[in-house]
Amino acid sequence: MNDQPIRKRRRLGYLGMLGLCGGLGMVVGLASALIDSFGGAVADELQIGLMVLCSVALIWICVAWWRGADEAVREAHKWAWYWGGSAGIGVVMGLLILTTWNVIDLVPSEMPGDPADLIVTGIGLTLGAQFTGYLVAWAFWWLRHR
Repeated sequence: MNDQPIRKRRRLGYLGMLGLCGGLGMVVGLASALIDSFGGAVADELQIGLMVLCSVALIWICVAWWRGADEAVREAHKWAWYWGGSAGIGVVMGLLILTTWNVIDLVPSEMPGDPADLIVTGIGLTLGAQFTGYLVAWAFWWLRHR
């Protein structure tokens, strides 16, 4: 038996969470712009430090939100991430297979940018497909359970 008192959870509502994330985004954007303008020789190191601090803050926000979420909300997000994220990865894997078999060509013939742009595009495509699948699955879960 646990003799510790029950800890009350403070709930950060949806609008509070949205405001917190929006405020963090504005602060990070402003800090990034200032680093670009005044960072000088250490601008890259400052950008990396900013990214690490922002990542830690976002993890903290997510943990605080998750602790305040009820079981239905948690189950909806777990289900949506598993099925929707998996479907998104399946779409990207299908594109990879079709590109490998030369059925489709995702690389422009005259690529105007840096080859690193293709890597960033691939990362964006993967995250976009996963997030789209997640949103569709999340909406499906809530419509099915209402």
